[in-house]
Amino acid sequence: MRISGLTNRGRERLRNEDSCFAESDGEKALLVVADGMGGHQAGNVASSLAVTAAEKFWQDINGRELPEKDKTRQMVVTFIREANDLILAEAAGSTTKRGMGTTITAALLAGRQLIIGHVGDSRAYLIKDDEIKLLTKDHSLIEELIASGEVKPEDALNHPQRHILTRALGVEKYLQVDLLELEVETDAVILLCTDGLTNLVNDREILAAAAAAPDPQELAEKLIEMANERGGYDNITVVIASGTGGPND
Repeated sequence: MRISGLTNRGRERLRNEDSCFAESDGEKALLVVADGMGGHQAGNVASSLAVTAAEKFWQDINGRELPEKDKTRQMVVTFIREANDLILAEAAGSTTKRGMGTTITAALLAGRQLIIGHVGDSRAYLIKDDEIKLLTKDHSLIEELIASGEVKPEDALNHPQRHILTRALGVEKYLQVDLLELEVETDAVILLCTDGLTNLVNDREILAAAAAAPDPQELAEKLIEMANERGGYDNITVVIASGTGGPND
């Protein structure tokens, strides 16, 4: 398995409010993307705290055998909720940080087993052969409007309420975490990204780029380049694992 994680400020933002994490120990890997929100209200701090929680989680499992599946799933949920607690505590102690928050999408890979924890509108994709599948559901107002039929999918990118999240870290004490578990096929690609990519590069184009750039570092660089070429009006973060279904290289 090969992994790569890249984050880029983009062309218009004054700072990067995205954060990412990508580590492996030869048997498993942890991938995380976080898209901070709040602008001047320290969105970059919120996403960094999410990664701090991911780092602590990784320290707990690095080089160790994972427990049985139910406990491992709960560990993923727990570290995301701990990230939420860190953000709430930091915001409570500073008037300049009140209102900050972040998305998080985390993928724990162990052999062919993939566990994803997800809050917000950062996404996880599974790419295999000539297919790309969105694994996560955006926790956003626009997603709810599409589901109710009030907005057509093709109109979503230009909708004035497209940036409103319905769930994020840093909003309230109790955090609902979406959890997904699946078995990935050999040589599948797992791609996590923030909306700075998906608002400018569609799924079909991501699939084509993955076919042309099988190396995860090369693919991450290519996708960020594509988003920047189209304006790069948001921060862009991409984390990729390729050659899944076995031990890391």
